Parts: sequence; structure tokens; C-alpha cells
Amino acid sequence: SYAYYTGTANNTLTIEGTVSKKITVSVHSGGNGKVESMSIATKQADYGDKATFKLTPDTGYQYKSVSCNNNSSTSHSGNTLYITPRTSKDVICTVEFEEIPYLRTKILGNTIKSTLPDFSKGFPNKNTSSEDIQNNSGLYKMKDDSGQDSYYFRGEVKNNYVQFGKGKTSDNSTQHDLLWRIVRINGDGSIRLILDSDIGKSNFNIEYTQRKYAGYTYDNEKPCTSSSPCQSIEIATNNEENIGTTDHGGTNSTIKKKLEAWYYENLRDYDSYITYGIFCNDTSYGSESETGTLLYYGAYQRLRGSNPVKPQLTCPDPTVNGYVSSDDITELNNTRYHTYGGVYKLKIGLLSADEMILGGISSILIEGNSVGDDDALISNYLYDDSFLMTMSPYYAASNSYSFANYIGYKKGHLSYTDVYYKEIAKPVINLKQDVIWSGGNGTKSNPYIIS
Repeated sequence: SYAYYTGTANNTLTIEGTVSKKITVSVHSGGNGKVESMSIATKQADYGDKATFKLTPDTGYQYKSVSCNNNSSTSHSGNTLYITPRTSKDVICTVEFEEIPYLRTKILGNTIKSTLPDFSKGFPNKNTSSEDIQNNSGLYKMKDDSGQDSYYFRGEVKNNYVQFGKGKTSDNSTQHDLLWRIVRINGDGSIRLILDSDIGKSNFNIEYTQRKYAGYTYDNEKPCTSSSPCQSIEIATNNEENIGTTDHGGTNSTIKKKLEAWYYENLRDYDSYITYGIFCNDTSYGSESETGTLLYYGAYQRLRGSNPVKPQLTCPDPTVNGYVSSDDITELNNTRYHTYGGVYKLKIGLLSADEMILGGISSILIEGNSVGDDDALISNYLYDDSFLMTMSPYYAASNSYSFANYIGYKKGHLSYTDVYYKEIAKPVINLKQDVIWSGGNGTKSNPYIIS
């Protein structure tokens, strides 16, 4: 007891207060973290006074709980722990840390495939056995622009659904949950998503009579390169008239304005979850064709003009190699660049053709609707029966009434169309690396939920 009194049968004298007695408070770390940078930290405290301890969880872990003996009370704020002795005896406590449930950690719990797929064929197709589908679908890895491994989904994938954000109906009267598919974990830990539905049709560019209209932006004041990507100004705080502005100036493509207007209408309330990601509008190319009429861009060279097919997750600078007769070229440090397309840093964009091939889309080019039976896809997670737009230019003609073409995909195969045709667009965003998984197993009926 800390209250003492003396007395006789006739009267009582009471002395109120506490006797000053230092109590030893010891806090043990249960693993995956430290207390005051030690496994065991000890401090002295008076009865009823707080002993304060600083917690240092290991990377990827957080404070979970603390248990103490001898009727002591506890509280914590962030990584600060308070122990209040309510006993005359020494106090011993144990702290527990738990792994932070990052969504990316949950996803990377999947087995990483070690074999290199055959990128010349779509996967899976009608001739693929169920055993091969199981063995060759899932997560693969390849280095991206960060120089680190990026982990991408390929083939028949049924556990890469994420519910995130609210979409508005066309008349803005109601909202519905947005469902996305995980494309890959980027090298920087962010998570690339593609909308499972679409936002309707759009031109890539309404204008089409010059090569520059293959650009996601064009007439840029300086080239969009890996060392200086064209970065969009904040969408969430812009009004619609300013949407699409980049720090490199230039003119926005039709599809860029449509995507960023959709972001403003549907995702601006969720902007804090979304990070800037690298998007590739690869306008690098070599010399003109012998006739001087066609220029084939980088994605064509890797995915159609190369054997074997060589998709990549690094985006080339919009460099011009060899002689090209054009007025949309600038020179910087003895290197010639386009003033359209290149490397972008955006909150929203489109997948590249390379990402489509990595995901299992076939590099066999189709025109029209015909697909050979041997090449028909059956269950690729990116499959769509319609023509879906990508950010990758295909080729551009050189006469004054030329059409700039871009690569998309139809029925699971690469295809291409002119920039002025209206095709279906599926937005792509990148969630921040520290978004927290709060439920779901990634299936369509029970998608991952983040908090």
C-alpha cells in the first residue's frame, strides 16, 4: 500500500499521499522489432506515472500488442509505448510486432515462375492442356525502368482482382464499385492495375495527317526521356479545362484528355492512393523504309520485326536513328529526338503493347476478325473480343496525308488501326506501394480490398 496512517482507539491521524518507490519496468521485444533499439529495455517509474518506450519495428512490420504482469496499464501512439505501474512490484512486459499486410506482399505470396515463356504465342490457346495452363500461368519477373525486378501476371489468372474506387454512371446519378485486374508489381513496389471494364470508345487522336499524331502528346517543348519524362500536372486539383497539362508543354492527344477527364470525375477522391507511374509511348525508330514512306516504331521492331519476340518493360527514349525527313525532330546534346511520344510519368494511362505480350496476348498480327483455330485464345486474363487501345505506335507514313497507326489487340492478338478510329479504352493506374490489404482473396467474387 502507498497510503500510510497511524492511530489509537480514541482518534485517528491520516497522512495522504504516496511513498516514493521506484519501480523497474522491463519491456521485452517478442521479435521483428526492438524497444529503445534493444531486445530488452528497462526504465524506472513511480507508481501511477508513465514509463515511455520507443518502438522500432523491422521493415515491413508494425506494433501489434503488449502484455504486462502485475496489474499495469498500457497505451500506445504510433511507435511510442506507455507503461503505467499500478503496483509496488517490478513490471515485466512483452511487445508483439506483426507483418504489415501490404497488398503487394500479399500478391508476391504467389509462386514466381522461373521459366521464360514463348512470347511468340498467345497463352493459353485452345491446344493448351489444363496441366500446361496451370504450370505456365501466374507471376513472372523482368526488370523495368527502375532497374529492379517487376513481377507480371501472365496467362489464365483468377486471383488478381482488386476492388478500388467508385465509378459514376453516365448521368452521374449513382456510383458503383470499380473492379480492376493487377497487371504487375512494378520494380519500385507500386501496383499496376487495368480496369476490368472499359470507359467506352475514343480516338487516339482526332488529327491524323502527320506522324506526330502517333504521340500521346506532341509538339513537346523538350523530348520526353527516361531522365526527363513528361509528367502530368496534378489531375485531382485541376479543373477540366486544364486536364492533361504536362511539365514539358506540348499538345495532348485525344485519348490522354479522355482518360484524365475520367480520372478527375471518378478517382480524384482516391488520389492519395495512386502514384505517378512510367507509361511508354515508344516513338523510337530507325531510318525510313527504302521507299521513304513508312517508319516502324520500337514496339513493331520488338514484337513483329524480331525473332524471337522481345517484349520489355523499359521504355526507350524517343530517339531518331539514321536519316529521317521530318520537322518534328529536335537535337539535344548531339542526339536527335522526336518532339512527340516517349517516356511519361502519369497518374493514368494505357498499357503498352509489350505489357500485352507479357500478359499472354499473341504477337501474331491479325487484320479484321479472323483468327486461326490453332492461335485462338481461350482464357487469357487480358483477353477481350473487341479492339482495345494501347499506348504503342505501330508505324507512320510520310506523305502529307499519312495515317499514324498504333497497336492494339483484338481477340487476344496484336492488331493495329489508325489513330482517328474510335476504339475501346481501359484505364491503367498505379497504386502506391504501401496500400494495405484489408480483405478478399483476389477472385472476382471476393476481390482484394485495400484501406
